Amino acid sequence: MLKSHVVKGFWLGLPRSFCRNHLPDHDVTITLEDEEGNIYATNYLAKRTGLSGGWNGFAVVNELNVGDAVVFQLVTLTRFKVYIVRETKFTKTDGALGLDTSLGSNTPEEESSNEDVNSEEDPEATRFSCNAFGNGRHNKLDSEEADDDGLRSPDPDTDFSAVKSFRDFNIVLDGLDIEPKLFPDRLRRMYYQLCCARKAFLHRHLLKHISPGLAAGLIVETANIAEGIRASHASSSSHEDLSAWKTILQSLELAGMDVAFLRKRVDDLHVAAEEKLERDHAEEKMRALTLKMSSLNDALKDLCMEAEEMVEWIAKQKRKEEQAMRELATAPW
Repeated sequence: MLKSHVVKGFWLGLPRSFCRNHLPDHDVTITLEDEEGNIYATNYLAKRTGLSGGWNGFAVVNELNVGDAVVFQLVTLTRFKVYIVRETKFTKTDGALGLDTSLGSNTPEEESSNEDVNSEEDPEATRFSCNAFGNGRHNKLDSEEADDDGLRSPDPDTDFSAVKSFRDFNIVLDGLDIEPKLFPDRLRRMYYQLCCARKAFLHRHLLKHISPGLAAGLIVETANIAEGIRASHASSSSHEDLSAWKTILQSLELAGMDVAFLRKRVDDLHVAAEEKLERDHAEEKMRALTLKMSSLNDALKDLCMEAEEMVEWIAKQKRKEEQAMRELATAPW
């Protein structure tokens, strides 16, 4: 975060390529959700690819400072989950996530230069850590711990064979338990069921520099989508929901979550939804045809009644004419 983001101006430019590929091509309201679940509405300006109105409020309420980093996770077309990493808590791990840890140590001259580069005229240059869920090509650490692929090595704590029941189920990352309070009980149970189905922890291969807080967010998103999938048999999910789930799952996969089986399930649901939509259209067309046939039957009945009435009238007229003819023929001279 620079002064132009959180002190004056309050303009946050986003990478043009990201906006072209993932955000609407017109001005729209974009929702930001912080780590506490609080919601903020912001104005997204498509031509300038950035956030203006509403971003000020988010920055002030969350007490963003110069040098802090903000991770945006796109969860739907117009909704971001936002994670804040304070400058004072930066580590090399955060740097490997694509967060610019050098901002806090800039000299005034360098900071001024950065502000010029990240001006409103060039929002492409704004630091926006979409790569945290992008192609996985993060900057390597200077230490020898960095792997070429950036994935975590097998960890004894992620051996699921030791889990015999939900009571034994602990979510561990780098040897540390992720606090249970970060997971609602129902989502924790859902994640347990998913891990049981795979006989493995789904987060075991997360990118090695993802922090526990961010990992918790990824796990919660995974469990939320699994809940949505389970509910699909009761109330069919919309095409928009399925598309959003697929996008999120693709991002989770890139972050190292083992969710390919969920993405396949969403693809299958999408196919089933398309088939159901096709059947619904056929049923609607059949109802329209039935209604039309009913109308035609009613019209046909009316025509039959008219025809019968006409036949009766003609027969009556014929009898009258014959009677008149006989009376005329037999009348006295």
